[in-house]
Amino acid sequence: MSISKTLPPIPPRPSANVMAKHRQSLKSFAQATKGRAEEILKVKETFPKLSSKKIIEIHNIAQDNSLNLCPKLNMTTKGPSRKQVIIPMSQDNSNIVFLHADKYIFNINNLLKTSKSKVTADFIQSDDKSIVITTNQVASASDMKIMENYIKESTDINANDISSP
Repeated sequence: MSISKTLPPIPPRPSANVMAKHRQSLKSFAQATKGRAEEILKVKETFPKLSSKKIIEIHNIAQDNSLNLCPKLNMTTKGPSRKQVIIPMSQDNSNIVFLHADKYIFNINNLLKTSKSKVTADFIQSDDKSIVITTNQVASASDMKIMENYIKESTDINANDISSP
C-alpha cells in the first residue's frame, strides 16, 4: 500500500457576484422581519397562541408608515398662498361670516360642486379688513366669482362693504 503525497486539487473560488448574493442573503431573524427583536417579543407576549408567521405579519403591519391616517395641511406662515381667496370687507361683516363659517363653507362647496368645479373650500379665517377662504387647490376666476357672489348675496351681511377678491 502506497501513500500519495500529492494534495487534492483546490476547488475554484466562487465569483464576486455569487459571494455578494450570499452575503446579502445572510440575515438574522430581526433583520429578516425588518424590526427590532423587543418589538416582536412584545407582539408575541400579547398574542402567545399565534404562530411566528402571524406575529411577523402583525409586526410588519404595525411598522407600515403608509397607513398614516393623519392629514397633512399645506399652509404658509408668511403670507397668502395661491390656495387662499381673500375677500375684502368691513370688520362687522367679517365677524358675521366667521361666526357662521360652517354654513358659508357648506353652501360655497355646494355651489362649487353644482358648477362641476374640483375646488372645495376648507375653512374661513377672518381679520379686520377681510375674510380668507382656504381651498384645496388653486381657485380659478370662475370659482372666485362663485364664492364672491354667494357672500355678496348673503342676507346676513351688508353687501356694499364687500370688494372683489
